[in-house]
Amino acid sequence: MMKKFLAAVLISTMAFAFAQEGSSSKNKKKDQQSVESEKKAEKERRPVTIPSSKKPKEVDAAKAEKAALKDEGKDAVKEKTETLKYGIESEILDMIKKLNDNEDPRFSADLYELFYQTKSVPVRDKIIEYFTKQEDPCIEDYAVEILDDPYDTRNSTVDLLFKYVSAVKTKEAVPAVLNLIESEDEQYFNQALAALGEIGGTDEAGFLIELLDRDDLTVNQRQNLMKVLGKIKALSTLDRITEIAQDEEENSFVRMYAAQAIGEMKDPKSIEILVDLFEGTDPNFRQYVIKGISNYDTPEAKKVIIEGIRDAHWKVRIEAIESASKMKLEEAVEFIIYRAKNDPENVVKDKCYSVLGTFNSQKADDFLIEQIKNEKTADNAKLKSIEALLKQSKNGNGAIKDFALSIAADDKRKPIRYNVGKHLAKYPDPSFEEVCQKYLESKDAQTCALGLDMYASGRYESCEGKVKLIADDKKAGANSTKAKKILKIE
Repeated sequence: MMKKFLAAVLISTMAFAFAQEGSSSKNKKKDQQSVESEKKAEKERRPVTIPSSKKPKEVDAAKAEKAALKDEGKDAVKEKTETLKYGIESEILDMIKKLNDNEDPRFSADLYELFYQTKSVPVRDKIIEYFTKQEDPCIEDYAVEILDDPYDTRNSTVDLLFKYVSAVKTKEAVPAVLNLIESEDEQYFNQALAALGEIGGTDEAGFLIELLDRDDLTVNQRQNLMKVLGKIKALSTLDRITEIAQDEEENSFVRMYAAQAIGEMKDPKSIEILVDLFEGTDPNFRQYVIKGISNYDTPEAKKVIIEGIRDAHWKVRIEAIESASKMKLEEAVEFIIYRAKNDPENVVKDKCYSVLGTFNSQKADDFLIEQIKNEKTADNAKLKSIEALLKQSKNGNGAIKDFALSIAADDKRKPIRYNVGKHLAKYPDPSFEEVCQKYLESKDAQTCALGLDMYASGRYESCEGKVKLIADDKKAGANSTKAKKILKIE
């Protein structure tokens, strides 16, 4: 009995040992495969070349002069420099925001030096935003180095660097971006794709069109891929993209972006394809067909745009109205005026007003001027007309001046008075000098403040005396301080 027991124990022990050895062998094999896989991935990884370091680009004199007009106080430049050099994080962030808002290029060297000194991530991120807006390639080396291995860097910073290399067109970033797109870690997939749309070329488009056929892509990834292919505009991908746009079994959003991409390639043979696609029943799809066909200045394309302005769906109408403006389609003006008067959707009416000033059309300007003069026109329509004319044309300045003077002292119409004042400060013109004077004379503090804004941007000679009086008036409070800053009085 004991012998049988010992034999059973021996067999069990041997079986366990064999199992352990087999398991260990499997684990070793698995580990070996993992290492080989990593080596293969490393081998296939595109090499990345870091750009040479460079100093900030030369300051744009015109932009610097424009920004200087917004300085408050005679020591403004010194104060800003000292804030960037000695300030705490919150002060520096506030200062960089102001520089960004004013598109002020005068402090690029200070910010470049601070960028490589600071340990504050928010400050560094804000400086990246600044150089992105300035389209200054001075930190390309930093950007490419991080994008080559972003995993130890905050996502907020990485996201900003994608936008930065897109803005400054950093070609050296392309291999790093492609590596991230192909990586099994998909956290940077969409940002990398968006960047590739700005810095990629024909070769990258070929890579993306093949990537589109992968089975493991999500619908969202396929949509973003198609958007990027449209931005790259590689004709080598046109046939494949056309197939996708015509495939009614394909995801509707992927088809929409495909239709837009076809148009952005501007191949004449695509016009007929887009004309046929516009007959689809999905209004979102028709909207994107309009986006695509607006790239062509042909009778067929223009006809589709006009049809779009009369489309049953408001989204299509808005897209067609915007496209008509982009194409400066004179024959669309009467259709847009009609929609401004009669469209059942306010959002479409608003769009009509905002684009009519872009046509350089006397017919369009006359309509907008009439809205300003007509007492029965709603204030919102008047304001939209004023904004449209100020942005694009001086034809309406006389009517705008008369209207502004008529409401300058009417306290029942403060809301539109304030809005008109903001627009006149943004678009200074000698014809608005009298309006500025009336606003400065107002007993309403906000109206007076808008008058100061008008003077600051227009520097109307006849108004300077009134601004000095406000600066000296202790009872004027914040407006006194504002007037002193505008006049650079300590």
